[in-house]
Amino acid sequence: MNQFNYIDSLSAFTAAIEETSGSNETTLFRGQPNIRCKLLPQVARGHTKTAETEAKMLAHIAKYGCDYIDVDNPSTCHLLMKAHNAGLETRLLDWTINPYEALWYACHSSGSQPLVYVLNTEDIPQLDMDDDPFAITQTHIMPVYGKAADKNKRLTVHASTLVQGRPQFTALEEEEGMAVALTKLPIMPDLKVKIIQELNEFGINEHSIYNNLFGLCRHVNLMYDNNPFGWMPMDNRSAGAEMQGEAAENLQQFEQKYVSDFDFD
Repeated sequence: MNQFNYIDSLSAFTAAIEETSGSNETTLFRGQPNIRCKLLPQVARGHTKTAETEAKMLAHIAKYGCDYIDVDNPSTCHLLMKAHNAGLETRLLDWTINPYEALWYACHSSGSQPLVYVLNTEDIPQLDMDDDPFAITQTHIMPVYGKAADKNKRLTVHASTLVQGRPQFTALEEEEGMAVALTKLPIMPDLKVKIIQELNEFGINEHSIYNNLFGLCRHVNLMYDNNPFGWMPMDNRSAGAEMQGEAAENLQQFEQKYVSDFDFD
């Protein structure tokens, strides 16, 4: 897997993105709060669910959530996508076509080793909406469907296998052939606040990220926050002005419950 040196500014990030992907339309980005978080979908974190359990969960959505589905007789893929976007634990993983959104997610967290993954999807197969997402044997790209609230959002669909009768997912970075498709851009932890401020000046903030009233309200709260450190990531504000640098990050990790994956899902 390719890896850049630590990113310490928005301009350095932009240069890295241009070197890595340029204008390649097949490139996706994902911000993670900590390098220790593997590229696994929610259904594979903690107690991994079997494909049979996933299918049963989705059947409940189909039965009781029909009023929330915007098409008649939705396919399994369509149901999976809608349920995932609404918070169901699924085998889907969120990505974005906007690298600055991924950077915002990576920095706007309490993780001590933030990074952005760059994924070249040129050689990754795409799932059709009528395909069975539980039958795949390797990672696929979920097709973009309808008028999504987040026009930049993209999804990968991950495969599972049974090993001695137990379900198992392979992290994307460990999947065969994926090493050449992935690049890691580690972010300097001490400079997360600075980068968040630079992103805000660039128009990337709660309002643009969430693209709804919730995001706008969070953004306005920060605009009118009397705290001079109002643009600090929400998880780090309690640290105060005197807590800066790696020691502050470590203490935050020690005192607060670790949020394993704040970014997308």
